[in-house]
Amino acid sequence: MKLRWKLFFFLLAFSLLPLAVVTGIHRHGTRQMGAAIADEITGGISGIVATELTQTAKDYAVVMGRSKNALEFALDTLARDAASALARGGGDHGGVILPAEMFGPPESGNPPSPVGGARPAPEGGGSSPEEGARAASWVAPPGTSVEAAASSARSLEPLVPLLQDMSVRFADAVYSSGVALPSGVFVAYPGYGGFPDGFDVRRQDWYLAAAGAFARGEDRVEWSGPAFDPVTRRKVFTLARSFAGPDGSLAGVAAVRVLLPRVLQESEISSQWSKALRSFLVADVDIPGGGKGLWVWAGSEEGGEDGMEDAARPDDPADLRHWLASEDTRRFAAFAEGMGTQSSGATVMTYRGEECFWAYATPIEGRLRLVLILPTSVVAPYAEEARRDVADTAGSLLATAGTASAVVLLAVALGALFGSKAVTTPLDMMIAAWKRVAVGDFAVRLDFRTRDERADLARAFNETMPKLADHLRLRESLELAQEVQRNLLPGKPPVLPGLDVSGINLSCDETGGDYFDYFPLAREEGTVLVAVIGDVTGHGVPSALLMATARALLRASRPGCASPGGVPCAAARVTEANLLLADDVGDSGRFMTLFWTEIDPRTGEVRWVRAGHDPAWIINPDGEAPRELVGEGLPLGIMPDYVYREYADRLDPGRILLMGTDGIWEARDASGDMYGKDRFLAVVRRHAGETAAEIRDAILADLSAFKAGLSMEDDVTLVVVKRA
Repeated sequence: MKLRWKLFFFLLAFSLLPLAVVTGIHRHGTRQMGAAIADEITGGISGIVATELTQTAKDYAVVMGRSKNALEFALDTLARDAASALARGGGDHGGVILPAEMFGPPESGNPPSPVGGARPAPEGGGSSPEEGARAASWVAPPGTSVEAAASSARSLEPLVPLLQDMSVRFADAVYSSGVALPSGVFVAYPGYGGFPDGFDVRRQDWYLAAAGAFARGEDRVEWSGPAFDPVTRRKVFTLARSFAGPDGSLAGVAAVRVLLPRVLQESEISSQWSKALRSFLVADVDIPGGGKGLWVWAGSEEGGEDGMEDAARPDDPADLRHWLASEDTRRFAAFAEGMGTQSSGATVMTYRGEECFWAYATPIEGRLRLVLILPTSVVAPYAEEARRDVADTAGSLLATAGTASAVVLLAVALGALFGSKAVTTPLDMMIAAWKRVAVGDFAVRLDFRTRDERADLARAFNETMPKLADHLRLRESLELAQEVQRNLLPGKPPVLPGLDVSGINLSCDETGGDYFDYFPLAREEGTVLVAVIGDVTGHGVPSALLMATARALLRASRPGCASPGGVPCAAARVTEANLLLADDVGDSGRFMTLFWTEIDPRTGEVRWVRAGHDPAWIINPDGEAPRELVGEGLPLGIMPDYVYREYADRLDPGRILLMGTDGIWEARDASGDMYGKDRFLAVVRRHAGETAAEIRDAILADLSAFKAGLSMEDDVTLVVVKRA
C-alpha cells in the first residue's frame, strides 16, 4: 500500500480516538472546573465573611473603648469632687445618704434603680419613694461607730447629684457608683441593702487595686473584674480611682461598676449579621487539672440576663456550660493561644457540631476577649447560586465543543486525503539523499521548495553536509595528533641502578599541552637521569604542537658547555632551546613553563634548571618538611636572549623527587575548593615507603576521590623519582 494511503488511514484512525478522549476529558474537566470555581467562590466568600466578622469584633472593641474613656472621665470627676467634699467637710446637701439597713436588696436580682429602687427595710424603717429617687446608701465594716460612719457618709452628700447625673447619662452602662473611705465606710448610689455579714469594702479587689496604685504613686484608673457583686451576685466590671486628701494621704477610692451584659450589647452586634450569630465575653484561664481554657463571663446562649446564673467560678470544672469549646481541639488550642499574642484574629472550626466562623478582639484591658461565632452555612446561598451559574456556562461550553469536534473530524479527513501526497514526495527525496550520505557521498543536496518545516529540514541538510565532511576530516586529524603525542611521551621509564622512576600525563582534551620526559644522558662522569616536566599555555591542538616543538628542541640541542669534556650542561641546553623556540612563537603570545632535572644515580646529586614552572620537591619520609627546588627563570618562548641558571642539591637514599603541573593542586571539587599542594604532599608522605609507580597511583586515586566524578579542568602531569 502506498505511503500516501497509509498516512491517510493513519491520520483518520488516530484522529477519532484522540478526539473521543479529548471530548471526554473536556467534559470531565468542565465539570471539575465548575466545581472548583464554586469551591473557590465559596472560599472567597468565607474569607470575606471571616474578615468582616473580625472587623466587626474590632470595631465593637473600639466602640467599647470609647465608652471606657467616657466612664473613666466621669470617674475622674467623681474622685475630684469627692476629694473636694471631704476637704470641705460636707457642705450644701445635694442629696440623702441613708444607712444600707434602711434599704432592701434589689428586687428579683435586678440592679438597683434611682427611681423607686429603694424599698423600705423590714420593721418600717425605710425611705419614701420620693426620697429613694435621690437617696444613696452607706455601709460600714463591723465594729465601726455608727455615729462616725454616718458623719463620714454625710460629708459625701454633695456628691449625690453627680452620682444621679452619672446614673442617668450612663444608664445603658453604669450598674452603680460610689465612694469608699479608708475607714471602711462605703457610699453607693442608687442606695440598696442586703450586704453580707462582715462586709468590708476595703477587702474588695477594686479597692485593693486602687489603693495599691496610690501607694506606688501611680495616678490612673484601675479596672477590676469581671467579678460577682457581693449582694446581687451579678457579674460586673469595676473602675476605681484613688484620691488624696489635703495632706497628700489616701482620702478614698471612687468607683463605678458596669454590668457585663451591658458591656456585651449582643443585640447590637447580631443585628449586623443574623440571628445565628453568637457573642461571648471570655477570659483565658488555667483549667483545673492542666491546660488553658476560655471561661465565658457573658454570652448569648447562657441563662440569665447577663448570660450567667448564680456564682459559678472558673475553678468549678463540673460546670461545663461555662467553658467555651470546640470539637476541633487542635484548631481551638491555636485559637486560644493566639489570644495571648494578638489583639484580634479569626479561624474556622466547629461549634456544637456545626462548622462556624470564629473571630475575636480585645475590647478592654486585661484578659477579656469578645468572641463572635457565626455558622458557615450563612454563605451557602451565595455558593449555590455560583454553582448554578457555572453549570449553565459549562453546558454551553460542552455544546460548542461537540460542534467543533465534528468540524475538526471532517477537516482531518479531507486534509489526510489531499495532503498526504504533498507530504510524502519530499520525504521520498530525503530518503534517497540519506542513502547517498550513508555510502560516503557528502556532495548530495536536496532541491525542493515548500513553505513549511520541510524546507527548513532541506536547508539544514544542505548546510550540514559540508560541515559533516569537515568534521570527519578534523576527527581524522585529531586522531593522528593524539597518536603522535602519545608516541612523543615516554613509554616505559628508564632503568638506572639506584633510581625508581614513574610518570604519567592525563589530558583534559583530545590533545593536551602538558609535557614530561625522562631518559638517560651520558656525561663524562657517568650516565645521569634526565627528568623534565612542562606546561604549555592553553589546551588542544595548538598547545600539543608547541609541546612537540619544545620536546624536539630540548632533545636535539647540543650547545657547547663549560663542563669538563665539552658535554652540554643543563642550563646551556635549556638556554639554546629557548632561543630557538622564541624565534618561532615569540609573536603568538604562547609560551611554555619547564623544570629540567639531572640526577646522578651514584652520588644522588641533583642539578636543575627552572623556567617559570612550579618548583619540584624533595620529600623526606622521616617527617622532615619537604624541600622546594626553587630558582630563577622565565618561561620558554618569551625572551630569546635569556640565559638560564643551573642549581644543585642532593637526593639522599630513600628520599623522593616530585614534579607536577598545576592541573593537580588547582583542581576543584563541586563546592569550588582547590585540591592544594598541602594535600598533594601529604599523600606522598603517607605512601613514601612504596615504589614510585605506587606513589603515582596513590596521588591519582586521591585526586579522583576529591573530584568525585567531575571532569578535569586542566591537564595533569606527574613525575616521581625515588632513590633506593
